[in-house]
Amino acid sequence: MNTAITITGRHVEVTEGLRDHVTERLGHACKLLDKISSAHVTITVEKNRHQVEILVQAHGASLHAKEETHDMYSSIDQAVDKIETQAKRLKEKIKDRKHATEPLAEAEVEDEVAPPRSQVFVAETFAPKPLNVDEAVEALQGGPDLFLVFHNAKNGLVNVLYKRGDGTFGLVQPPA
Repeated sequence: MNTAITITGRHVEVTEGLRDHVTERLGHACKLLDKISSAHVTITVEKNRHQVEILVQAHGASLHAKEETHDMYSSIDQAVDKIETQAKRLKEKIKDRKHATEPLAEAEVEDEVAPPRSQVFVAETFAPKPLNVDEAVEALQGGPDLFLVFHNAKNGLVNVLYKRGDGTFGLVQPPA
């Protein structure tokens, strides 16, 4: 870990053993993250209560853990375990964010290669047949098509007959 760990003792002297234990355990937890700006550990003793509070700044987020037990070393271990859990969660979140942006970049490349979706392609040309509406319905029922373009024999205009989702038919005709 590049960042120095600041250890503060309140009502307790921070011995080399405590300092080594904190540095070793927290150093291992901080290896999960690569951009740690600061790590601060506060050790407090009040009567039989041994408190450890850890604050780590990494990737613009604050990881915070506070533990209190009857033994200083177990308080340190439990607090560091909480920091490890938070670090794993933060690392996963960063990884998910990174992977979420990659498919978008691929999709943009595909859009550049593929023609724009608003472009119209001519698939086929044909001369619409003159039919009345009943004949158009029969022709549409008998085939796999979803719509039929025809000349309405009654008024001479081009009409479109289409199958609706509920099984009925819709008719599109221009104003006369």
